[in-house]
Amino acid sequence: MTRDDWTPDDEAERLYGRYKRALETERELKDPVREQARRDLKAGASVTQLSKLTGMTPEVFRRIARAEGVERKREPTVGREVEAKRAQGGE
Repeated sequence: MTRDDWTPDDEAERLYGRYKRALETERELKDPVREQARRDLKAGASVTQLSKLTGMTPEVFRRIARAEGVERKREPTVGREVEAKRAQGGE
């Protein structure tokens, strides 16, 4: 059998079709969800709450919050800011 002769069985075709529709739906919803997250973060939602609601990682919402200038609910515990503070003897 050559590659040109291959066709998926019914189950595989359904699975691939389902996956393709899910990707299309995600692309359709990505911008509206991010815009809603911007509003909700400014209104006081936490990154953890939005992560649990969407299944997206908290980091997605941390980045949105930083870009929007949303005040942090707690100080960071990892990352460049923490390392810089440690290097300066601040921790």
